[in-house]
Amino acid sequence: MRPVLWLLVLALAGCATTSAPPQKAPESVTIGALLPLTGSLASYGDSSRAALAEAVAVINARGGPRLTLLTEDSRTDPSIARAMLERLAGRGVSLVVGPYASSEVQAVRDVTATRGVVIISPLSTARTLATPNDNILRFTPDDEHEAAAVAALAIADGVRVMVTATRDDEGNQGLQSAFRRAFERRGGRVVPGVTYGANERDFTTSARSLLRNVVQARQNNPNTRIGIYLTAFDEVVPFFNQVATAARNNPGALTGIHWYGSDAVAQSKELVANSAAANFALHAGYPNPILGLDERTRATWGPVYDRIAARLGRTPDAFALAAYDAVMVGYDALLKADRAGGAEALRKEVVSIANRHEGLTGRTRLNAAGDRASGNYDFWAVCRVGNTLAWGKAAVFSGGEARRVSGCDQHPR
Repeated sequence: MRPVLWLLVLALAGCATTSAPPQKAPESVTIGALLPLTGSLASYGDSSRAALAEAVAVINARGGPRLTLLTEDSRTDPSIARAMLERLAGRGVSLVVGPYASSEVQAVRDVTATRGVVIISPLSTARTLATPNDNILRFTPDDEHEAAAVAALAIADGVRVMVTATRDDEGNQGLQSAFRRAFERRGGRVVPGVTYGANERDFTTSARSLLRNVVQARQNNPNTRIGIYLTAFDEVVPFFNQVATAARNNPGALTGIHWYGSDAVAQSKELVANSAAANFALHAGYPNPILGLDERTRATWGPVYDRIAARLGRTPDAFALAAYDAVMVGYDALLKADRAGGAEALRKEVVSIANRHEGLTGRTRLNAAGDRASGNYDFWAVCRVGNTLAWGKAAVFSGGEARRVSGCDQHPR
């Protein structure tokens, strides 16, 4: 055989061996959901369950490979979240929406690597979990973004000294650290307050200590507007009730104090369901930031939002909508990813699709660490609506600045 023909034969043979047959689409797709259906984030687990049910219904109505959702309850407990992720992995699940708390995400971190499971958390914000190329993706911006929003609103409100109060866990401590940096950059000053245990339920000592710190801050900073930055979960209900009791024994201690909260309390059904705590929040102001929705695109997300609200029986929070977006992106990624490539190929496909996806929460583009790259915030506060107390939008943050909005009837001290 002539040399030229021999080379041509070799070239054609090489092409034949390197080309792979097209990947056959699966007949069905399974996604796991690790939700806090009980525990201190149950309000969000409840709303996300409704959003995920709507996402499954929408996908299955299209007529493609059928989506099945396997749901486990993390109970907002890191050790249980770890066990439930192991259970899902044992059932062959390679993509999971959740868990929610940063402490839970930290607990499952090594499981995602050893079991080859990609997780998408709709709520976790701790900057300490922002690691490139791991199997942890998050559809909400990290705590630096949220803290910047709270700092901007506090400065806009005229607050220049902030007393801290926080639940002792990775996510909330991360928010406090990020807030200090953001607030001080804007000319504010943060003074020590109280830190309580993640499992604490009797806040008598913490409440008294917080009031002493506020009184001390007043004495050290006369003629200065003072605030309290509380990063908490649903234990905010007994915390507020015991702060109110302590305040009755210390008249005037909280007069003129502006309270600010965090994403894990925004639109909490537990807070508005407790009359005493809801009234305290009403008079404290207490705006809580959460990923904002773009009113300019309501025609896109509004109908789905309304269907989720109908399933839930109340206004869904943005984390539920982020969970919906995660299922939409994850489903497409599972169809397109090279299954032979395992978790690495799946992660890359999720990131690729997320970076061009326009979901209910807007553009889901991720940064190098796999976290949502940017986002605006809506601040929700307990407002008076007729004769009832309910969550209402009190402020917004966009373009690096915050402003109050009308429509939330409150009665600040």
